[in-house]
Amino acid sequence: MTPPPKKKSSRPSTPPTRSPRSSANALWVHEQQKRIYLDHLLRWSLDHDTSLQYHGKISLSPEQSRRKEDLDLGKSVTCVLTDTSFSDARQTIIIRLFPPQRPTAKPDNGRAEDERRDSMDLLDSEMKQLVVQQDIESHSKQPQIIEGSKGHYKLVVRCGAGWMCAREYFSKVYFSHLEATSSKPNGRLILDESLAKRSRALGPPPSDTDSVTIRPLFHAFRKLPPELQEMILKTSASLSRTYNLCSDEYGTLKIKKDQIRPAIPLSTLFCVSKSLNATFRPYVLHSTDFQFGLTGFTNFLWRSGPCNRREIRRLSFHFGKLALLHCIRWLAPDRIFGLFEPPVATNPSALQYFWRCQIQDLVMELNLLSLTINVSQIPKEDLPMVVAILKNAFGSAERIHFVQTAADGSIERTDSNSEVLKGLGKECSWREMCMAYYQAHRRHSYFFRFELLKGESEKLLEDEMDGDKGFFDTVFKPFCGMEQQKMLC
Repeated sequence: MTPPPKKKSSRPSTPPTRSPRSSANALWVHEQQKRIYLDHLLRWSLDHDTSLQYHGKISLSPEQSRRKEDLDLGKSVTCVLTDTSFSDARQTIIIRLFPPQRPTAKPDNGRAEDERRDSMDLLDSEMKQLVVQQDIESHSKQPQIIEGSKGHYKLVVRCGAGWMCAREYFSKVYFSHLEATSSKPNGRLILDESLAKRSRALGPPPSDTDSVTIRPLFHAFRKLPPELQEMILKTSASLSRTYNLCSDEYGTLKIKKDQIRPAIPLSTLFCVSKSLNATFRPYVLHSTDFQFGLTGFTNFLWRSGPCNRREIRRLSFHFGKLALLHCIRWLAPDRIFGLFEPPVATNPSALQYFWRCQIQDLVMELNLLSLTINVSQIPKEDLPMVVAILKNAFGSAERIHFVQTAADGSIERTDSNSEVLKGLGKECSWREMCMAYYQAHRRHSYFFRFELLKGESEKLLEDEMDGDKGFFDTVFKPFCGMEQQKMLC
């Protein structure tokens, strides 16, 4: 009796899977490991802390390619480093490549759990799917960054008894070659022959399919276009169109200052390089509006130097209620200063006259494109004399603007029809303005010299002004460009 035929299973038969433990498939498994490792290495090369000088490539060592183990992230891997700036400059190095950190999940017990897995473990289910889906040539194409990862790949190189980050090691190789080539006239030729001889001892060069290019991800700063260099430096110094140098608040306005602190001070910015300053320094001085209170202006001009002073184009003054006293002390013509001589506490007392001569000589070198005066807190009757003194003090000022301080400390342009500016277009003389100054401030001793505090001081002033009628009786408009000011406002 013949046995009944066996029933065929309705389930489809599954093809035999490649087992990484099978000796017949060991070569295939190793190729997958090598391909994945090169893919990680390529990802590192496209987003790493790069050396700004080194150009070359890193390849898996032929001996490492024949080995069947240790080709894994976080483990020591033997590679060949090639400096492409020479004909044949290879050296054997040992590296360790670490993957980016992935976000950690907090389980219910509140303790952080590291979700990282060994991405080179072929027995892992995720890795099996990756091996099946990846193409053999995928490492030659630009890969996508792992979703959910943060940070970057980290590569370290064996150096002596320790490890050195890739950037430092590659820079070390570059500068050692640079020193050898610059020590002798034919140093580069000698070094090229020496490196080629040493490289031949390593055997044939590695295959391009086992290599990853190393190059700077960004151009060196000095090789960037000057416009881009200036933009980077302006951003690092938080430069805008204004630079607030108001350091005092006594008698002046509390101006709203930027809360952003620059990464580097302006003085350090000008020390980057001499060649860069040739274009960057004039640009900053031309485009920046430097703002001052009662102090700091003389020191700024003195430390700028004669060459830079000629490049300054925009100034703003926030003098406040003491504006006219400040202008008479330091910027007024000598005839007006000699008329009042407001005292200044200096030691020695003659130092006041030295400072006055110094600032008057410095401001005469300035040819301004824009002079801005903050009229807030300046008495309306003082403003014409303030404007007349400032116009006379500077070498030239193409445009004069008037601004006011808002309640929040911000600066706003003053309307040309404002009551404050109406007196600027009227004709007057230095005699009229000096007498108005005396009448408005005669009760304050620090506005005049001691002789004017006694009786009959008005007659004394009139007699002194009569001695130079050509200057004090000349009629003029303190601000003759009111029509131009209306257009600008």
